[in-house]
Amino acid sequence: MKRFSFLLLASVLLLQANILEASLDFSVFHTRGFEGKAELEFNQPEDIVPAPDGNYVIADTNNNRLQVFTPEGNFVRIIPPPKPKNDALTATSDNKTATNNKVQNSNLRRPVGLAFDNDGLLYVTLMNNDQIVVIDYATGQIKRTIGSSGKKQGQFWAPMDIDIDDQNRIAVAEFRNRRVQILDLEGNCIKDIIYQEQLAKGGVRNLEPRGVFWSQDGDLIVTYPNYHQVVCWNITDGTVRWRYGGDKPGRDKGLLNNPSYIAQGTESRLMISDTKNNRIVEITREGKYYDSHSSKGSAPGKLNLPRGLYLTQDEALIVSDSGNSRIHFFTAGPTTLLLKEAKELARADEWSNVMVNVERILQLQPNNEQALD
Repeated sequence: MKRFSFLLLASVLLLQANILEASLDFSVFHTRGFEGKAELEFNQPEDIVPAPDGNYVIADTNNNRLQVFTPEGNFVRIIPPPKPKNDALTATSDNKTATNNKVQNSNLRRPVGLAFDNDGLLYVTLMNNDQIVVIDYATGQIKRTIGSSGKKQGQFWAPMDIDIDDQNRIAVAEFRNRRVQILDLEGNCIKDIIYQEQLAKGGVRNLEPRGVFWSQDGDLIVTYPNYHQVVCWNITDGTVRWRYGGDKPGRDKGLLNNPSYIAQGTESRLMISDTKNNRIVEITREGKYYDSHSSKGSAPGKLNLPRGLYLTQDEALIVSDSGNSRIHFFTAGPTTLLLKEAKELARADEWSNVMVNVERILQLQPNNEQALD
């Protein structure tokens, strides 16, 4: 009797572990947008972030603008608002105002990275301006700028991605300065991070960062596309916690090819845009391979040079499909939704209802490994 009870308990715990670690399965997908300059048309879209009003903002980089869209992919508005053609640039003696007007009038020059601070202000990196602009999201108007061209602290050279943590620390990946700067909201440099490669002939080379992401643990995760790695930094002492990828491109487990952006996944996992492998890779919080999604193509469900990405609370994955000039929406199919419901039931110890879900899953997919376990 004791042996039977032990085996039953072990089986239940194993089932619970499998359900709680259910993989994401994006079996339903649709796209929005085409190449162009009209509403919901794009030219090399980059970063995607959720906005305070429940919509999403995408950097329409080569169209020099931002677009706002609903969770369903419907167009909302353009940032900054289009200016009338006869609206001349107003002269001013205030240098900061003049700079803001100049940026506003140019409709931004290659916006790439996006991040909101705790007050709902939108921070945007301008790759060609070597600046960060701070935008009032409600009005779409630029409030101020941070930084200028240069190599000193607080200056930028080709800033790419940006992220802001709950302490309002700004992380900026500077591609051409080959460093990540940590700034306060006023643009004062707190510290910088430089990742170096040992050269075969001796010496070292600083590597170009592309994407930055503050983890739930307060670490900073950075992509290095030309070195095909993702690195997790301990900001307190500047040491490396883990690395994922190799120094050469590859498609096998544990390898990447030109990674760009990072987003939070489920169960503390991370989602990475494995850009030149045309897929999204899931890794654990310890930097181990977990799963991958999609492959190269132009049909729905396929990606071409994915960049920005965001996983919603409903576990829908929104991807900036840069090479296809569109937004891609990956959502869960019925099996995944049943597994998700089973996960919640398992947490509540409602195992009879869990088994009902398992039976329904096996009716849809008789060979579903998680249900069979």
